Amino acid sequence: MSLDADHIYAAVSQCGAEWSDLKATYEMLDDLTKTVLAELTIDIKAGHKCSNAEAEARAYAHERYKDHLSKLATARRDWLRAEVKYKSAVMLADLRRSEESTERAKMTLR
Repeated sequence: MSLDADHIYAAVSQCGAEWSDLKATYEMLDDLTKTVLAELTIDIKAGHKCSNAEAEARAYAHERYKDHLSKLATARRDWLRAEVKYKSAVMLADLRRSEESTERAKMTLR
């Protein structure tokens, strides 16, 4: 058994990069949630000549807002899965290092 540090580093780095990219995507969509709602509220208020409260209620029910929330949920799921993958890669690296250490200790006992 041999520990390939370069391979492990590359795998953990790749998982970390994917995790950070997906987290950034989620955060961008999350930051846009109020903007999407505000734009819809303004459009509805102008088109229906209604109160702010009614326009906002209609905006919450609007398909575009629901679509945004669906994309937000998907981005969050993808980000969390990438986080699990990254943490699993780190754990695997730690386990491999522990295996190597155990093998070295066995050799000194022989």
